[in-house]
Amino acid sequence: MKYFLPLTDPILELCEISLKLSGLQILDAVSIGVPQGTVTGLIGPNGAGKTTVFNVISGFVLADSGTIKVDGKKQKHVHPHHLTKKGIARTLQGVGLFPTMSALENVMIGGSSQVRSGIIAQALAMPWTDVEQNRLRAQSMAVLGELNIADAANRLPGELPYPIQKRVALARALVSDPQVLLLDEPAGGISAADISELAELIRSWVPKRTVLLVEHHMELVMEVCDLIWVLDAGKVIAAGTPDEVRRDPAVLAAYLGEDGAT
Repeated sequence: MKYFLPLTDPILELCEISLKLSGLQILDAVSIGVPQGTVTGLIGPNGAGKTTVFNVISGFVLADSGTIKVDGKKQKHVHPHHLTKKGIARTLQGVGLFPTMSALENVMIGGSSQVRSGIIAQALAMPWTDVEQNRLRAQSMAVLGELNIADAANRLPGELPYPIQKRVALARALVSDPQVLLLDEPAGGISAADISELAELIRSWVPKRTVLLVEHHMELVMEVCDLIWVLDAGKVIAAGTPDEVRRDPAVLAAYLGEDGAT
């Protein structure tokens, strides 16, 4: 079953994406669209293929067939290190921080593609290297401040509570000022109060930014999303607004349960 929704200004599109791994059909002709300036959710049970979709978009996994479009332009070769240059940034499940680097240095890594000075330029002490590094440092501090964790800048990830580590990882994705932000289970392992703050934060980014959200916390999904796509066993089984998805019999049976529980 395919869903063709009237999408306005889709900034990111996956068209008929299929992928087999070890003989298993992980994604089966998945087509989803992410309208510009919205929060779009991608939900489903464990093993449905949600993170694989993110991996295909990010270039970590090459699909067997199908196309990806960004701003209507077909992407021929997607590489993880070119992602921010396309205006896309991603968080990971968990945090994925470098343990021997400070929070600030971890955030600066997220903006490294904006720095034109490379190893040779640094070795030769080219005059623009310090300027660019200082700009990136200031930009990274500003994002940490935006997330109310500037006081964690000089601390190592292992010294920080897990919810603060999650915010550092989020800051790393935000520092490149992406058009599209891919959030992979941002509510995992944080408290109800932190989830409430996260919801406000996510909604504050639109319409300036576009968000594609993978999340198991259904209350957060239903609160922040404008559009939701539902995967089951690598296939899209439902799509629509939160109210439409909440009432969809297939979703109720497969994911939410008849009483709407997660």
